[in-house]
Amino acid sequence: MAASGMVNFGNKYMNPWFMASEDTDVMCAMGEGMAAMAFPLGPNIDPIIPMITLASSMCADEKAKEEELRYIRALRRSDIETAQDARTMRQRWTALAAKRQWFGFKAAVRAFGEPGGTCPKLKHRNEELAYMFGLFGGVQALQADMASGGTVGVTMDVLPKVIRGIQCLDSDEFWGIPDAVVASADIMMAIIDGDKEATSKGYARLDKAAKLGEEKGVRLVQMMQAILYSGQGDEEALKKVIRRHVASKEAVPADPSLNLLDEMATRGIRLISDKLWTQHTGQRTPYGRLGTFWDDTPVVQAGLDIDDLL
Repeated sequence: MAASGMVNFGNKYMNPWFMASEDTDVMCAMGEGMAAMAFPLGPNIDPIIPMITLASSMCADEKAKEEELRYIRALRRSDIETAQDARTMRQRWTALAAKRQWFGFKAAVRAFGEPGGTCPKLKHRNEELAYMFGLFGGVQALQADMASGGTVGVTMDVLPKVIRGIQCLDSDEFWGIPDAVVASADIMMAIIDGDKEATSKGYARLDKAAKLGEEKGVRLVQMMQAILYSGQGDEEALKKVIRRHVASKEAVPADPSLNLLDEMATRGIRLISDKLWTQHTGQRTPYGRLGTFWDDTPVVQAGLDIDDLL
């Protein structure tokens, strides 16, 4: 009864409030704070667990990325001990992120069935969101577990299951995310196989999904693009995605009912920008300058105080 009551209350009151919020720190804290209260309530609570673990894993992943920045700065000044310590902490936080994401994926499997077979009968929008973010968490869990040395034990068969399962959702209804997940997997496999034509098609599909998200004011696919290009070391493509994200935010307001998801995308992209800036300058993206880079040609206006350039 407690679990069913919490699910109903969450669907009716909590989710709409959080989704409309612009404060991603609140979501991060909510994900960690609700775990001890929600998880012990048994299988009836499973439908809301993917949203909780999406939030709590974001906390751990961000701490891992902060340690990566510390690692980069230590290497720049040849501080090997600090670099080693930062690398250790990055792996610990990444492993925790994987554990949380994997927990959310398994909750989605319990609630909606094993993905990849018959499409589940989802009763309403909140169940569709839980299903999608549960599957998305499975992909994230696999990536994070591989990055941390496989300590969580995420199975490799999760990727084909997610690819089949997420196609049960209408990508147009979910800001291009289902198509983006499939396209990202296709791109990674095509690169491994050396298939340039399939790689090109995958990028085209991913770009189309990103444009859909831009139009709807939920730019999570742009964050997925940035993660992909960052992992491949394609700095120029990454810069274009970051610039496009900032320009899109100025041109198309976020969906008011989904502010949180759009801000999550911006927060993730800012962290990736921070890594680029730190690699080249030793400091993260300067305040208010997301979408600009250290090697941009400065524009000097007449009468501009030199202090404005510092």
